[in-house]
Parts: sequence; structure tokens; C-alpha cells
Amino acid sequence: MPSRTMDFEEPAAATDLKDELSAFIEREIEPLEEDHERFLGPDAERHIFDENFEQVPEYLDLKETIRKRAAEADFWGMSMPESVGGRGVDTLTSAIVSEFLENRPPGFHTYAVQGAGGGPTPILLACDEAQREEYLDPLMAGEKTTCFALTEPDHGSDPNFLETTAERVSGPAGDEWVIDGEKSWISNGPYADFAMVFARTSGDAGEVGGISCFLVDADTPGFEVGDVHRPMGHAWVAPSKLRFDDCRVGDDQLLGDEGAGFYQAMNWIGNARLNVAAGCVGSAEFLVEKALDYAEDRETFGKPLVERQGISFPLAEVATDVERTRQLYRYAAWKVDDDRDARKEIAMAKLSAATLENRAADVAMQVHGGSGYSRREPIEERYRTSRGKRLTEGTDEMQKQTIVGELRD
Repeated sequence: MPSRTMDFEEPAAATDLKDELSAFIEREIEPLEEDHERFLGPDAERHIFDENFEQVPEYLDLKETIRKRAAEADFWGMSMPESVGGRGVDTLTSAIVSEFLENRPPGFHTYAVQGAGGGPTPILLACDEAQREEYLDPLMAGEKTTCFALTEPDHGSDPNFLETTAERVSGPAGDEWVIDGEKSWISNGPYADFAMVFARTSGDAGEVGGISCFLVDADTPGFEVGDVHRPMGHAWVAPSKLRFDDCRVGDDQLLGDEGAGFYQAMNWIGNARLNVAAGCVGSAEFLVEKALDYAEDRETFGKPLVERQGISFPLAEVATDVERTRQLYRYAAWKVDDDRDARKEIAMAKLSAATLENRAADVAMQVHGGSGYSRREPIEERYRTSRGKRLTEGTDEMQKQTIVGELRD
């Protein structure tokens, strides 16, 4: 594929898609937000979760309504190819949309678009015809959700050492796989209709080969949801443990080639990291704008806060980092779309953006003072939620390790 010249202008397709999304959110989602304000307010968790920290049926029904509306409008799973019902949105446009969605006040749009929190991922493009009909098609239609079951209690950043195993055995109905092990921090784990479960089928711990992916229905005997974690910050992803004890699935539930699971997972995680990075940039800009508005209005000793260097200089520094990091993630996405190796740039973008959002949240809270510390302002929730961005989709330390490894090659 011939190289393209990088254009620093936002692609027209991305701008048009953002406009379309704005109209969709205003028309389909904002009315639902007005009808369900308790799920978005300062005491939202009290209404979203029951005593076991499981999402209440009304909230799950609301998510399903939004998911199906998003699917009908072709936003749910929009990065998937047109051949499976997606829009074929490229990596750069997808990332720009992630930035756009995070540069907004809290709302239900967070999980309604792009299949976040249990939607379609490119991993499922390995489905055969029967698997596509059973899993991918209803997923694209918003009728089912899934979860990405890779992380384990002792193996988060080093999945090639995972301990979950799948052993092939002969059964009365043909070959089966017996899965044993435990997963942890699995987003949408308690509510997924099926899980994409990664298990070692051959080889030794540490080898990237020998890991396979299985499609496991939630009602399969031997598969159960364990503890639901209570993360700091916004908890809509509902991460949990998943346990597999003599969990038997047919050979027809192996996704793609045996032993290809690690590569399936890593190919998807790269784009997921880019979307996290882009979202952090959007959130940081939202925080800067909120802080600037407050500093313009708030006066002390006869002057607006914004005219004091102790307030204005930190905002200027964060705003500069927003622009710098925006160009970094967009450059990484451009390289991916140009079929170039972008591992170093993706790691740099994820590392920089997660750090940026954390700093932006801290500066915004300091500018707001006591009001920023209150749950009645979105600053406090962003402050807590941003901390998790330095852990999800690869910790800061893993990004640095990747960067150094690329520099040494």
C-alpha cells in the first residue's frame, strides 16, 4: 500500500460523523437522561446498584434500549467492516469520535456508541459462518453483549503467562474443550450473554503461542460470575471475576485458529489503547474548559481568578499538553491506517494521555476549590475516574516498557 501524506486537518468524514452523533444524542439519548436523572446525579451509584453491587434491572433495561437505538443508527459497532453490518470507520476517525464523546458532560452516550462495554470487537471477525449467526450478528444488532476475558488475578500486564487452561477431550458429541481458571476485572462480565475467553491450549507459560480464544455462553455449566469489583470512579463498566470449573464447550466454539488467541487479543488491544488515549484528551479538554469558565466568573479581591498567574499558568500548561497529545494519538492512528508499525506511538499516546487527564482533573479541582471537591460538579467524578486510565489497557509501566523495547530495536 503506498504511503499517504499526513494531513493535520481533521478528516471531513470524522467531522460529519461527530455532527451525526450530536444529533443522535440530542434526539435519542438526552430525553432518556431527563427521564432517568437519578442514574446520572451525585448519588447515581445508590440507584444503579443493589446491595450486591449488581446493576438493577431498570438500569440494565435502559442500557439495552440505548444500545438497540445506537445499533439501528449504525453507531454500535461502527468500526466493524460493512460486510458484518458496521460502518468500516477507520482507526483515526474512531479515535476522534472517542475524543469527542469524552469532551461532554456525564451522560449515557458513554456506552451507547462504538460498542463500548460489551459490544462488537474485531476479534470476532474470526467467526465462522455458524459462529457469526450465533454471536456476531445479534451482537451487531444490539441484542447481545459480550466481554473480553483475558486478564487474570495474577496476570494482568503479562497475559502470555495466563493460567487458565483449555484441554481437548473426546466426548459423546465429539471433541470438547474443558476450561479451568479464573479471570478478573472483566468489563461487562456480570451481564454478558457470552464471553471471549482466552486460555492456554498448548505450550509453556510465557510463550505467546498456544493461547486460544473460546466463545463461552453465560449459561454454560461450570461458568459463573464471581465477585463484582467496586472500582474508584464511574462504575458503569461493572468489572467482575469470572470462574471456569470443568467448563465444557464444543470444538465449534473455538474462535479462529487454535493457538492464535494472543495475537487476536493484541491486535485489538492496540486500537483499544488508542481510543482510551483519545478519550483522555477529550476529557482533559472538557476539564480545562470547565476550569476556565469558573476562573472567568469567580472573583477574589476584585479580580477574576483567571487573571492570577497561579491559576492561569497551570491551565495554559495543560491546554498545551492537550494539543501536543492530540497530535500524538492522531499520528499513531494515522500510522495504523497507513499499515505501518505504530506500537511505539500507541504506547506513547496512551502513556501521555492518561497522565494528561489525571493532571487536568487535578488542576481543574484546584481551580474550583471546594466546589470542585463536591459531587455536585463533574470534576470530582472525573478526578476519580481518570486514575483508572493509567491502569486500563496496559499500565503506565507497560507502556514505558513497550517504548523502550521499540527504541532498542
